[in-house]
Order: sequence, then C-alpha cells, then structure tokens
Amino acid sequence: MTTYTISQAIVAFERIEWEKRCLRAAEEGNPEPPKVRASEEEHVKLYAGGCGALPPITRLEKESLATLRKCTRLALSSNAIDRISPGLSGIPDLTVLSLSRNKIRKLENLDLPKLRQLWLSYNFIEKLSGLERLRELTTLYLGNNCIESWGEIEKLEANPNLSDILLVNNRVHTDIDKGSEETRHEYRQQLLLRLPGLAKIDGEPVAPEEREHADSRRTAGMV
Repeated sequence: MTTYTISQAIVAFERIEWEKRCLRAAEEGNPEPPKVRASEEEHVKLYAGGCGALPPITRLEKESLATLRKCTRLALSSNAIDRISPGLSGIPDLTVLSLSRNKIRKLENLDLPKLRQLWLSYNFIEKLSGLERLRELTTLYLGNNCIESWGEIEKLEANPNLSDILLVNNRVHTDIDKGSEETRHEYRQQLLLRLPGLAKIDGEPVAPEEREHADSRRTAGMV
C-alpha cells in the first residue's frame, strides 16, 4: 500500500487547496490567489481521501508537524496512524484535532494546553488515561471504539470543561442501551451521574429534567 509522510501530505494539501482557491477566484471573477503555505494556514487538512484522495499517513513526524506553527485546526482523519507522537506539541495554538478513522489504541503525548475539541471516533481505544492535561477540552468524540468500563469514563472528571461527548457503539453504551427509551435514558443517566457538566450526549442536548433526575440520584447515592 502506498503511504504518505506528513511532509508529502503537506505539499499535496498546499497544491490542492491552492487549486480550489484558484477555481473559486475564477468563478467569482477575482485575480489568482497567492500560493498556499501550510505554515501560514490556521486550518490544515491532511486526511486520506478528503484532500485529493491522498494516500494514508502512517506516522506523525515531529519535524514536519513543527512547521504548522499557525495551525489551530488539524485534520488527520481517515489515515493509518497507530500512535500519537510527541510532535503534536510543536503546534502551540492547536484547538481542534481530528484523528478519527485511524488505528490508534492508546491515548498518549496529548500535551496540548489549548485543545478544545478532540475527535477520535473509529479507532481501537480501550483506556482513557492520557487526557488529563487537556484542561480546556470541551468536546470529545469517541464513538465506535472499545471502551468497556465505566471506570474509564470516570477518568474524564479530570477535564472540568467537558460538555459534549460521543460514545455511541462502545460497550459502555451498548451494554445498557438496548434500543428502548428506558435503557437509553439509563445510559444517559449513568453518564450524567459521573460527568454532571455534560450539555450534549451523542449529539443530543441534555434536557433539564434529565439533569435534575441525575442530580437527585447523585445526592441520594444512587449510581
């Protein structure tokens, strides 16, 4: 299988993004835009298939990632990345990171103090250790992973600003939610009992009565 390095993906992103901007400028009757430089871009998209059908990236090279100094949103979805490398810490203002649809099994090297959104659906994650430094994290998407234990969910208490979570099709979801309204309600209650700051669960806002019920159960020691 043909694969790309980060540096190759960056070159492809610059070319494809510039071509898109040229086409848009021509349609609008504007002059040709300047060449795209990933080092100057806030939103960088390096995902296989999503930017000119790129071959997948397998490794996160520190030196190449360090060139993305102005990046605040980095898309690395739909690649073949199996490890989160320390190189991401070289992007100081990163607030949104997408690593969905990769081969990641372990959460590590996430020393990203400004990160607010982390997208990790469709990986092979079982444990949630490694997120405790993400104090600004508000959004965590973990659908279709391998999380079985509610003890792992309780580790997210270390993320005080977490308000939006996606856990659909993990064992913690499917072991309780059997498709009925009653079991779905209980699954959401178990999340609210552990993470009372949640405002949205699996894409659906938390209703006031749901929160009140969870608060009452928590006060009564009913888990």
